[in-house]
Amino acid sequence: MNTWLEISRSAIQKSVSNYRAIAPNSGFFAVVKSNAYGHGLKQLLEILMPLYSSGEVSGLAVNAIFEAVQLREWGYAGPVLIMGRNQDSDYARIPEQEREFHIVLSTVDDILALHSVRPSLPFHLKVDTGMSRLGAHDEALARVLQYLSENPDLPWRGLMTHFANVEDVMDQGYGRLQYARFAKAMEEAGAIHRAGFQGSLICHSAASAPAMLLPESRQDWIRVGISLYGFWASSSTRLSAKMVLAEMPEFRPALSWKARVVHINPVAEGVDVGYGCTYRTTAPTTIAVIPVGYYEGYDRSLSNRSHVLIRGRRAPLLGRVCMNMIMVDVTSIPECAPGDVATLIGSDGGESVTADELADLAGTINYEVVTRIEPGIPRIIVD
Repeated sequence: MNTWLEISRSAIQKSVSNYRAIAPNSGFFAVVKSNAYGHGLKQLLEILMPLYSSGEVSGLAVNAIFEAVQLREWGYAGPVLIMGRNQDSDYARIPEQEREFHIVLSTVDDILALHSVRPSLPFHLKVDTGMSRLGAHDEALARVLQYLSENPDLPWRGLMTHFANVEDVMDQGYGRLQYARFAKAMEEAGAIHRAGFQGSLICHSAASAPAMLLPESRQDWIRVGISLYGFWASSSTRLSAKMVLAEMPEFRPALSWKARVVHINPVAEGVDVGYGCTYRTTAPTTIAVIPVGYYEGYDRSLSNRSHVLIRGRRAPLLGRVCMNMIMVDVTSIPECAPGDVATLIGSDGGESVTADELADLAGTINYEVVTRIEPGIPRIIVD
């Protein structure tokens, strides 16, 4: 194969153990939506299944119903939190015997739509505390809580919210404001739930950064996404963690992206390279062609800006990123030959190229760099 991803089992395991130490009293839900942030849903399930069996992982979280169904087809039998707003017609895809798909809902209409098709499925009410996305707030929240108080036969199991501005700031004022709003909702919802519903109301609000930085958000569950894969949510999160945590967790990115050099092209001085002729050689240059481009998820904005690693040395990208190819300068690596491995993300010898580095160059975030890697590229579990 010409390109592939390597997914480190030990890096994923380390991330889980980090959060078990940070929030030992909270159930750990591994967020594996969007093809496990580009790492491969099936591969992550293979890594996480033993951790679920041992109790270190309490459940999995996805965005869409089809992802949850896929997890079942691959043998996972535990709880799945489905966090996105799916089409009402998608509920019919859920097996009738299913009881552990926890559906996140926001309105009375959402509840009615689910109940009309799969009345036994548990659901979690989402509270909008300041994200202005999914969830109910103010009068809308009052209406749905009133409806629930009048229908205690419904399988209402949870209450949740999502923080909007914890990971990108050092001042957690907005996060604490959101938590205060959620605390009020928990008080109101908890009274209703205790009065008419069986069992305890599951409350959860923390994603990767809040679980580290806002101790009060470590509730019944924590939902860990980006940090599951060995990434800090942001540089601000890392700096804030130094002030909040007694011991800094060690995160190691789980993903490496490799490809093989498929062609070597020696050219003279003054030769244009790639579409738009955006690079012209200033000396005799040896170009290596690597079969990865923006279709595969290598961002076009990295044109003339990024590096890959070949034989432990950096090779700068020349010209524009093509749909399925990039060209790199290997003049300083004269032994480079077709078949050599190029590292697009990861380490080789003493050098490394990180998703954070590519994100900075592309003007985006590490989440997008890894999530956009084409799903059809083979993912191989290592170590």
